Amino acid sequence: MDRGQLGGLNRLPSLDAEQRLGFALSLRTMITAGGVSAKSRAAGSAALKEAGIQVDDVEAICRVMDRIPDTQIRNRMLRSLQEMTWDSAFSAVDGDRERMERELQAESDDSLLELAPDLEMPDYIKFDFHLQPGGYVGDALAGEVYHHGTNAFYMGFNAGDMIHNGLVACGQEPLSGGVERALDMATGIGQCATALKQRYPDAEVWGLDPSEPLLRYAHKRAKGMNLPVRFRQARGESTGFDEGHFDVINSYILFHEIPFSATAKVVHEIYRILRPGGVFNIYDFPVGDPMTPESRYMFEMDHRDNGEPWSIDLMESDFDGLLKSAGFEITPGPRQFLVVKTWHCHKPE
Repeated sequence: MDRGQLGGLNRLPSLDAEQRLGFALSLRTMITAGGVSAKSRAAGSAALKEAGIQVDDVEAICRVMDRIPDTQIRNRMLRSLQEMTWDSAFSAVDGDRERMERELQAESDDSLLELAPDLEMPDYIKFDFHLQPGGYVGDALAGEVYHHGTNAFYMGFNAGDMIHNGLVACGQEPLSGGVERALDMATGIGQCATALKQRYPDAEVWGLDPSEPLLRYAHKRAKGMNLPVRFRQARGESTGFDEGHFDVINSYILFHEIPFSATAKVVHEIYRILRPGGVFNIYDFPVGDPMTPESRYMFEMDHRDNGEPWSIDLMESDFDGLLKSAGFEITPGPRQFLVVKTWHCHKPE
């Protein structure tokens, strides 16, 4: 049953399903913003300081942190919470699956959505990211489920895309000229793509992603917002766009979800399709920033226990060096939601 929307998020088919996911959202808030994480951080900081462990000795950090009871409780709660979130979301949509899939299919016959049924899916995307069963490509309703699951991750603060809108709002503009064409790379369900369209209403805005289920949902969602965003199913290493096609390119939490070997190819492809004087705004994990041993442990735990197979690839890379070798001139931007770091990468004229 279609129960309307809360902000920009579809309400789940039943009040019971909504309350189950609401419980998961509240539990995440208690863990991350409440005393559970605070006690874990305090105990871990004291133990690591006493042991004299440095931030680059990851094995020793994990050996100490994994033995702390408060940390064990926090880790187990977060893992169970993530599993509960996806189970609640999938249980909810399964009860109305036929209608939802029919609506997605009906919306796909549109020139604004370019699907590629024969696209060869890279091995690195065939993974249950964030523990979402089937990941981004394994279920026709992956987009709907992802939207509900990530809103729980954002602790309910993103039902109206407030975080994505804020990220796009802080993006820099080209060094010269206006914005006629903009791209959201690895757009997912299109939240930054619609934010780009709202910021540049007269521009041709694209969202690109290899996942058909996410793009179908992104397209349906953008139409519901009366925003004519174009979506293309393609890999970031080979977008199919002409050289110098875009004035602005955006990516949010892309590079920690692909292996660094793919990152190099994607960065060079972005440089190719960005016009001279254009800008590539990146929002991702804070690679290159100083870390404490306990914060390094949090990234390691997220990598090993929360479906982030490639995040350490990025965190241990010379990401700035890669961007510069591709030809970009980098201006650092402000820190955003949680740990998100900003890079403004200009292509010289």
